[in-house]
Amino acid sequence: MTSAVLFDVDGTLVRLGGAGRAALVRAAADETRLPEERVREVVEAIDFRGTTDTLIVEKIRAGLQLEDDGARLMRRYLERLPATVADRERTILPGVRDLIDTLEGRQPRTVVGLLTGNVRDGARIKLSAFGLGHLADRPGGFGEDGRSRAEIAGVALSRLRSAGVSEGRAVVVGDTEHDVTAARSAGAAAVAVATGWTPRETLEASRPDLLLADLSDPSGLLGLLDRLTTK
Repeated sequence: MTSAVLFDVDGTLVRLGGAGRAALVRAAADETRLPEERVREVVEAIDFRGTTDTLIVEKIRAGLQLEDDGARLMRRYLERLPATVADRERTILPGVRDLIDTLEGRQPRTVVGLLTGNVRDGARIKLSAFGLGHLADRPGGFGEDGRSRAEIAGVALSRLRSAGVSEGRAVVVGDTEHDVTAARSAGAAAVAVATGWTPRETLEASRPDLLLADLSDPSGLLGLLDRLTTK
């Protein structure tokens, strides 16, 4: 049976020192010609945890009273992002590289991809700094697929079914309660990892199938995956 593991990006696989937020500030300042300080006030007021690039851009447009549809702002953001990532302190989180290697060693019976609020090109840029940009080219869900995590999860699971992953054989790994809720809404198992910016108590309250401090011990996640494939 083919199974799948889909990862969130920021706070789950990597931490980039606020590169995404900084790139959005610079992009919006470029687009509006407003002072960066004014733009930063609007961007800093947005809670990025578990949200989507589509919704973040909507909120920036509303806060700055921009009349365009956000496409130009998104393009400027993606143009700004590589240099901003390069300028920031970059960290791949504990256990991530070994876990990805282990899961990819199970191919083709295990699909390894992303379920993230980042648009696909943004996820690729962020992960390319760690040699993981190829994950953005796999079946999964991305910020352009919906305004909410649940919408993105629905699209991701539809793509997985097209790739031969049966219903109920997908695991979503994320660092917020929104990742857990999205997984549930799409019929996937949920693994919460406390490496992001969400308190552990909040993650516990969301009732994931598995709650981990980090991904350095893969046995729990691999065991969950094995149980799903033997149902």
